[in-house]
Amino acid sequence: MGFTLVPRELKFFDMFDQMAATLTRAGVKFFDMVTAFDQLPKRSLELKQEEEVGDELVERIISALDQSFITPFDREDIHQLATSMDDVLDNMEETSYRFQEFRIDKPTAPAVELARIIKESCAHLEQAIRGVRNMKRPEELLKHVLEISRLENEADRIYRDSDSALFADPPDILTLIKWRELYEWLEATVDSCKDVAQVISEIVIKGT
Repeated sequence: MGFTLVPRELKFFDMFDQMAATLTRAGVKFFDMVTAFDQLPKRSLELKQEEEVGDELVERIISALDQSFITPFDREDIHQLATSMDDVLDNMEETSYRFQEFRIDKPTAPAVELARIIKESCAHLEQAIRGVRNMKRPEELLKHVLEISRLENEADRIYRDSDSALFADPPDILTLIKWRELYEWLEATVDSCKDVAQVISEIVIKGT
């Protein structure tokens, strides 16, 4: 039993580490896209490629789950962690696509701030996910989870303020519609990061 357990556990942790690194790369690329706001088709394509890497990793994780009798933690949690991470990449890619297609002149300050929060949340997710491999110091891991929660609260405030500002001093109706949808997708991306953090928190509670 000891001979087969370690390789099977490492297989899942290695794939989650790869998925976490993909999140961080995508978060940086997304922030760069929103702040530089140039070469949008190229930048959007790069995010699409990261999303496809995530899709492939999720398929590998689920396939390994189907073939493994022994897993490092609950099978349901493995599945939920993989799919919730994939949701973050999906939301980032969808948001980047809209930035490209909506043909807006430039990003607003709230959009830049939300993109920053997404980037920082992804970086904290990577550290938290890497910490799941060895939970001897869960307090260090949970610091990243708590920081993601703080960032999500900050994003909520920015989203509410920006939505209110759109109607307090409305632009033309088409611009209003575009920005309302963009803010919603930015907020949804932050929320999906919080969802991953919640899954990690539950894994830690069960494992300690």
